[in-house]
Amino acid sequence: MQSEEFERYFAGAELTTNWTSRNYRIWAELLAGRRHEPLRLLEIGSWEGRSALFFLNYLPQATIICIDTFAGSIEHRAWPLRQRWRQLRPIEKRFDRNLARFGSRVHKIKAESVAALGELGLAGRRFDFVYIDGSHLAIDVYRDAVLSWPMVDIGGFVVFDDYQRKQGPEKDLPSVGIDAFLSAVKGKYEEIFRGHQIAIRKSP
Repeated sequence: MQSEEFERYFAGAELTTNWTSRNYRIWAELLAGRRHEPLRLLEIGSWEGRSALFFLNYLPQATIICIDTFAGSIEHRAWPLRQRWRQLRPIEKRFDRNLARFGSRVHKIKAESVAALGELGLAGRRFDFVYIDGSHLAIDVYRDAVLSWPMVDIGGFVVFDDYQRKQGPEKDLPSVGIDAFLSAVKGKYEEIFRGHQIAIRKSP
């Protein structure tokens, strides 16, 4: 598919940022073989819903759970209070409007990921695809991966964003958390892609 076709997925959406368009081809290639299956998706970090819009359009039978506080992350806390309030206040409303047409295919959980993932795990939820793009702190990325991993079915995918991000102290970079997690589950996954994102498939 051409990038112009992907852009049609966002017609009429209220989107003020675009951090994801370079990922569309990666995601499409990763999921092409399962495109028409009723996949169960989990997204940690949704913002205005751009990535969720892609997944729901590209995977017409899929459902998705989106976890976000809609209060920004650590980089937003460095903004002046007035700027932070003005920028973040409309985010959740835009997400709701952008995803409204998908009805029951979308389930929004407004919470910290540690609480939401704990509840999903206790409920015995299972997923075919997990997208980790919430907090950019190493410890949070590691935690989100550890809590998500038991819920991923064999053959399911986990995609990490911001692997090559270099903002902030080195010990806090997302790559530190991602590498620590991959080391912990060594031998239990197949690496599919490595670049600005990392995609893995859970092995038997």
